[in-house]
Order: sequence, then C-alpha cells, then structure tokens
Amino acid sequence: MRAIILALLAALFSFIFYTRYWIWRDCIAASQSSCLTPDGSNVTGGGMVWAAIAFGFLAAAFIAQFGRR
Repeated sequence: MRAIILALLAALFSFIFYTRYWIWRDCIAASQSSCLTPDGSNVTGGGMVWAAIAFGFLAAAFIAQFGRR
C-alpha cells in the first residue's frame, strides 16, 4: 500500500514538473530566466526541482516495493 501511495505522489510531481517546466523549456532557455505563459503564469528554470522531488518519490516507491523485507 505504501508503494502505491509513493508512486501516486511521484506521478503528481511528474505532472507538476511537466506543466511548470517541460512544456515551457524552450521559452525559458530563450529568455535565460523566466517565461510568461499565455495565461499570465511566470515559469522559471526552478521548475526542474519538481523532477527531483518526483524522482525521489519514485525511488522511495521502488524501495518500498522491492527493498529488503
């Protein structure tokens, strides 16, 4: 059960990473700091942090599922 919850958290943070950085990465790179989206949101290169959090939860899910018992 713990592995499922951790995997769901990894999926949530992966989605946040995708919406806050990945789809805007070209715009962020072109401006070298931040990018204003059409809806007025300001996305920055700091959105990469969400990927690290997602990876951490994914690693924890694998450890919870396949780690030592």
